[in-house]
Amino acid sequence: MFGFANFLLLALFAAAVFDLIFALAKGGGLRGALHGLWNTPHLLFGQQLAEWRLQLGRILFAAGLAAYEISVVFCNSMARQNWAWVQGVMSPVLEWLAFLCFGAKILFGTRYTWRELLAGGALYFIARWVYFNSQNIWWIGIVVAVLAAKDVPLRRPLQVYFASGCAAMAVVLALHFAGIVAPDLTSERMGALRGTYGYGHPNTFGGLVFGLVLAYALLRAQKVRWVDCLLVFAVGVFLLVGPASRSAALCTLALAVGLVFCRLRAGHSVPRWWPGTCAGMVGLTAAVSYLLPLLVIKVGPWNNDIGPAWLAKLDSLLTCRISLTWMAYRLLDVKIAGQVFNWPTVDNSFAFALFQFGPVVAALLGILFAAALWGHAKQGRRVEVCCLFAMLAYAYMEVQPFHLTTNPTALLLCGAVFAQTSARWQKIE
Repeated sequence: MFGFANFLLLALFAAAVFDLIFALAKGGGLRGALHGLWNTPHLLFGQQLAEWRLQLGRILFAAGLAAYEISVVFCNSMARQNWAWVQGVMSPVLEWLAFLCFGAKILFGTRYTWRELLAGGALYFIARWVYFNSQNIWWIGIVVAVLAAKDVPLRRPLQVYFASGCAAMAVVLALHFAGIVAPDLTSERMGALRGTYGYGHPNTFGGLVFGLVLAYALLRAQKVRWVDCLLVFAVGVFLLVGPASRSAALCTLALAVGLVFCRLRAGHSVPRWWPGTCAGMVGLTAAVSYLLPLLVIKVGPWNNDIGPAWLAKLDSLLTCRISLTWMAYRLLDVKIAGQVFNWPTVDNSFAFALFQFGPVVAALLGILFAAALWGHAKQGRRVEVCCLFAMLAYAYMEVQPFHLTTNPTALLLCGAVFAQTSARWQKIE
């Protein structure tokens, strides 16, 4: 994927050069050309077959989501242990198909102003730089998908995402209950048995289910029904009882409560203080993530042997998220453009981003997430805001928010990535 990442960056630069040459050839001088490019949305590499390219771009984006979803939900299940071709052939083919679809959509099926191209291109340059240092393929995958989502009505792609994910998971579950793929339970957390459901670890399964629940909730954004609230609540209870994936379960239950709120407040206007409050929650969560571990006092040899007592209880409730970050503070250096590390485990997306991707990306992610919450709240999109809040809570406890298959809400950041006004952000309709 290093070659793909380089090619996409060079292609975007070449497109900008082509735009300028083409604009100058039309006359009007350099100033007129730059003014038009900066303010007028246009396709890259010429305007031929514009409507056909835009329509094809939307199809390619949906196809890319389907390929990516199947490559993770099926190919990263324990089926890879049974059949070598799952990881050796199927997974690489689907990943390349997804990236090629996203790349084609970005280069040939999207209109940009130069202002948008500069904003998105600059962020992609930083993301690519960090990818080369961190070698985290999930990171470059979610970045490219967000870039490809520009100006795409999200309902149809989310339907494809949801359907392909459910179908792939149904196959894994069928293989699991048939005893073909990973039929055993794993013993963790003081001997408690937790179902893996064909995925090798309960939290992997929990994260994938949580991603599908978020996609379902987003698809119901225009009209939340009571049955939707009950269904999401039931899935949350299952995640708590079956795989005992606490983080996914709690966030799913919180999302169910959020959907109840959306149902009750349907048709009501949004208070003026609401957008700023929503955006401020990102800063609050980041502050808790980064500052609480600084209060840790080590009192014993084990990871979670910490004080003071109230912090130890909170750490236990959060399954050692605080003490793990404390350990990372003492064992890892912060690198400006990220690094590769496998230990210690950091199950907090804010701290993980700081060490894996570096402080620049960690800050940019916080700003973009806050901007997304502010923009969607300002437009009165309560379901989108609730889904972003659920992902924010999940990000405090897991690092799977950097996986597109767990985090479809990343697509809601697209407008902020391209520095668009919130009124232009895609609606799910």
